[in-house]
Amino acid sequence: MKKSRKVLIALLLIGLLVLAGGFLLMRSGREESHSASTSLPDLEYLKAVNSIGFPQNPQLLFLLLTQYVNANRPGEGAEFFSARLQEFEGRLTPVQKSLYLSIIGLLRAQHAASLPLLYRYSYVKETIAILEQAKQLSGGTVFVVHWIAGIVYTEIPGFFGQREAARAELTWCVENIDKAPHTGWLREVYYHLAKLARSEGDQAKAQDYLRRSGYTDFDHPITLALLRGGSRKSFPAVSTRSPVSSSRSIIL
Repeated sequence: MKKSRKVLIALLLIGLLVLAGGFLLMRSGREESHSASTSLPDLEYLKAVNSIGFPQNPQLLFLLLTQYVNANRPGEGAEFFSARLQEFEGRLTPVQKSLYLSIIGLLRAQHAASLPLLYRYSYVKETIAILEQAKQLSGGTVFVVHWIAGIVYTEIPGFFGQREAARAELTWCVENIDKAPHTGWLREVYYHLAKLARSEGDQAKAQDYLRRSGYTDFDHPITLALLRGGSRKSFPAVSTRSPVSSSRSIIL
């Protein structure tokens, strides 16, 4: 009798855990699903443009990325760019593939925060693999690929073991600012180097990097800085000049 009661209680607990897991999944997707139900003309237009093929001006990829971040639809955005990468793969150069993968990685990094903890670890590990593949395909020369990796690796929890990789990516950006579309891209680089230094207890270095970033303190949401305007550098065939920050923060 006691044994059957214990079995019944165990089955009941398992059932409650399954129901709780299902509830968390539904709740985590509710906010993004609600956002997805709202039509945004700029987002829909850029989706249509980017559905034709890899754009002649790759800046259109990043404008769409900004729209997904602003609309709080990172999961939907990651799926869209993943589908385009698969659809156009045979026509893409390695560098073009690296841009898609970097965008996918950044959107996945933002989307990870909405996932239940049970699924988040493997999701972030997959995201790291995507960003590493982007770096390999880029040939190590595309500024935005290093920039995205550095920002994401700084923000993910330390137990993923990416702190040194984050520092290497951010340091590369500082040393190769001539490859950046605009010097404004360094603001987030210095800010995240400051965060790394602070996490290691080096307050002097943290404050020095923070000063270089232009921020006054560490109470600052991560912004997705995109550029538009004049010279052709980091984005192949993209003109860039003035920094523009999205209103959405990327929080992991």
